[in-house]
Amino acid sequence: MVRDRSTYTGLPRSRINWFPRIDKSKCKPQECGFHCLNFCPFKVFSRVDGVAVVAQPYECNVGDESCRFQCPFGAISFPTREELRKTLRSLREELNSNAK
Repeated sequence: MVRDRSTYTGLPRSRINWFPRIDKSKCKPQECGFHCLNFCPFKVFSRVDGVAVVAQPYECNVGDESCRFQCPFGAISFPTREELRKTLRSLREELNSNAK
């Protein structure tokens, strides 16, 4: 079953900057075997020129940072929960004011 990821709780997913970032200085794919690629069921990560990259950021589940805990080198990070809350609140307010 293919899930529509274009929205999150009715908000446009493309306006929610929730996705992993990779610190290239910490990423060691030759040592972990690209664990993030194998772990993520949504194919957010890809291998490009021998390194892991965030290839499909908006396929990431909003609020889910489980891949961060899977990286043995701490190379994966996300925005803070507070940043996410502010983004969602702001988008809701904007969409509600536009609907009036």
